[in-house]
Amino acid sequence: MLSVGTTWLLFIVYMFLLVVFGIYMWWRDRNIGARNFYTAGNQINWFVLCMTYIAALMSTWVFFAGPGGYYRGGFGYWMSELSYMPLFPVLTYFVMNKVWLLNTQRHYTTPADIYDDRFRSPLLRLILAIIFFCVSLPYAAAIYNACGIAAHVASGGKVSQSAVVLFVGLTALLFVPFGGVKSVAWAATVQGWIFMGALWLIGLSALYYGYEGSLSAAFANVWQNSNSWFSYPGPEKWVPYSARFGYPIACAIGWTIMLPDVFIRAGYFGKDMAAQRKLMMFQPVLQFIVWTGTCFIGFIAIALVPGLSGSDTELVIPYLIEKVIAVHGLGFAALLMGIFVWGVLAKGLSAATSHLLVAGSIISEDILNQLLKLNVSPKVHVLLARLAVFTLGVAAMWLAMNPPPLIWTLIMFAIALVMPIFPVLVAALYWRRATKPAAIIASVAGTIGVLLTYEYGYGDAWYGVFGMAISAILMIVVSLITKETDKEVLDEFYGALEKAESAYYAE
Repeated sequence: MLSVGTTWLLFIVYMFLLVVFGIYMWWRDRNIGARNFYTAGNQINWFVLCMTYIAALMSTWVFFAGPGGYYRGGFGYWMSELSYMPLFPVLTYFVMNKVWLLNTQRHYTTPADIYDDRFRSPLLRLILAIIFFCVSLPYAAAIYNACGIAAHVASGGKVSQSAVVLFVGLTALLFVPFGGVKSVAWAATVQGWIFMGALWLIGLSALYYGYEGSLSAAFANVWQNSNSWFSYPGPEKWVPYSARFGYPIACAIGWTIMLPDVFIRAGYFGKDMAAQRKLMMFQPVLQFIVWTGTCFIGFIAIALVPGLSGSDTELVIPYLIEKVIAVHGLGFAALLMGIFVWGVLAKGLSAATSHLLVAGSIISEDILNQLLKLNVSPKVHVLLARLAVFTLGVAAMWLAMNPPPLIWTLIMFAIALVMPIFPVLVAALYWRRATKPAAIIASVAGTIGVLLTYEYGYGDAWYGVFGMAISAILMIVVSLITKETDKEVLDEFYGALEKAESAYYAE
């Protein structure tokens, strides 16, 4: 569809603008400390907070697996997506807002900081650092791989996927270590509008050229020729009752709360309580807009290009552009393909850079600073932070150029892997009787439970639900049979929470 030169030009222009912005942010905030480099130190206003949050959430799912998932899963899959969205304000109010309140007093940097602050356990910090790191790296690699696929498909196979992965990865490494989290957040705000606009423009254009804009005509076609799309459990019967429960729970907890990059956004970024409240209110709305857009494309695709299966369904957007829109207007189709490429870049890089920053913070803060007690000046500390991000970016590029066959499944596996950490967090915030041994045992046993769930074939339906249940039970039982935490530690932790609540809940 696109020439080699046009495809590369799209990538070069986009990445050039991104790097220039990162250098500008570095120059403006060149004396920031490591905490501000990683978390912005509670300085992100509500609008940027909401947009960087939705951009970090969407990953490569928006332009690849999302429409393909709705193509295969049908209307019931969309309903399962919607079912978890009302949980977000509840979980944010009762859990992440308390994390935010504590952060205003305790000044956390990594996701593991709050756990270590409550339980005072270097071993727990190490366990959580390993889990969060293992989640972040595959995400970044999958996103780089998606950018390569987008270029390869958009150019009709003329552009090397590996070459694009290398180019995007190296350019992102120039952007992230320079600007830190502020540049990522502001760039994600702009990129969020790019990918949401691209998503709906492509879907509506396919409807216009395929059915002259008639949604009822598309509906009638699907009802007549592919009516299983409206049935339960969907065209490929992969939304059974277990998945209707396991998947929404996994999304509500693992995806929108416990993934490390969204965890620090919901808990460490917000400028004030008003920003936290607007995050609670607007995120379900933004998620509805994005998920409905991906569902709409899947619906139009099943109407216009039925019969796709397997990995082909993840390419429904370029299929629609090439097989439907290009027939009526080659120039407009080329424009849409360019928008598709920029949309993938916008979406992918918003999430990839976020995960690289978190993974870098785990190495520099959790491992080098907290566990190994590396005593260096603040300037050297920030340099080490940037080097950590750079090293991890290189590792993500290598993984993206040599992807495992299940790299897309690996994303959902990563979501499941962090779910057992949630009961430990809730206990830390609400239960003074929760103990350090319980937190360690619950975290390890729950993670093992997730691994066993996948080993015995239940992971694709239940995800991390069983592991989270194991963690919750052990957190309670082991806490009751082990020695209570020192009163001084508890008074310090909960005293900071009470102080913040008295200050901010009066707003």
